[in-house]
Amino acid sequence: MLLGELLVNRYRLISKEQCREALERQTDPECGRRLGEILIEMGLITQEDLEEALDYQLSQSDPWQGAP
Repeated sequence: MLLGELLVNRYRLISKEQCREALERQTDPECGRRLGEILIEMGLITQEDLEEALDYQLSQSDPWQGAP
């Protein structure tokens, strides 16, 4: 699951519109920042929120999780 989807649907920290706005900022060629950094800069999430969502995202994408 993408970070924006997690923050909107799982954690309910931002709205779809706020996510869209941050993604629009990210597409600016002069931006050079990741989505999480932009959302923190916008004051919508904290560093701790970002870390928690990224940890969850990583745990869901690890193909070896739970392997013997």
